[in-house]
Amino acid sequence: MRACPVCVHENPDGVRFCVKCGWQLIQTGGQETVGLTSAQVSAKFPSPGDSHATSALQPNASTQEFTPQDFLVLVVDDTVDNLVVISLHLQQSGYRVVTATNGEEAIKVAALTQPHLILMDLGMPGLDGLGATRKIREHPTLRPVPVVAVTAFTTEGFQRAAYDAGMEGYITKPIDFERLNDLIRSLLPVKRNDDGATITHE
Repeated sequence: MRACPVCVHENPDGVRFCVKCGWQLIQTGGQETVGLTSAQVSAKFPSPGDSHATSALQPNASTQEFTPQDFLVLVVDDTVDNLVVISLHLQQSGYRVVTATNGEEAIKVAALTQPHLILMDLGMPGLDGLGATRKIREHPTLRPVPVVAVTAFTTEGFQRAAYDAGMEGYITKPIDFERLNDLIRSLLPVKRNDDGATITHE
């Protein structure tokens, strides 16, 4: 376990960014890399709905293609083991990750950090994933952020409810991470045109 120097959250070994505040924990060239607090993440990575959002992303200089590290993903789940497994996978894939453990916390964290995509558990105490997504869809800056259900509920009724609430994808547990990766890539910008416009899918 490694304590974050910013929020003192204990992170599992191997994570690249603090799963609580997004501070970069890895070392490069023997020196600690410059990290980001949640407030700094909010400034550096605005919501895709912001008119300046895509300009804040940093595409590869030679190819104009975005890399996973350009994106911040919010993972919401009330089970710590699920948070750790999903966060580790995303971070190993290069994404920046912040987490929340219930619907109310998800809205607060999302409003603070302005993620580019949210992975939302459905069955949580208090405000569940469907209710949280409805509130996100009413939020002025979070409304355009893609939300994907990641849940153990496999019935068609839950899937319809998720899409009715405003979710753009549905992944069931146990998670097929290859399918999750494909879905995430399909929902995030891919690259810029020469005129600076962002291409949102291939």
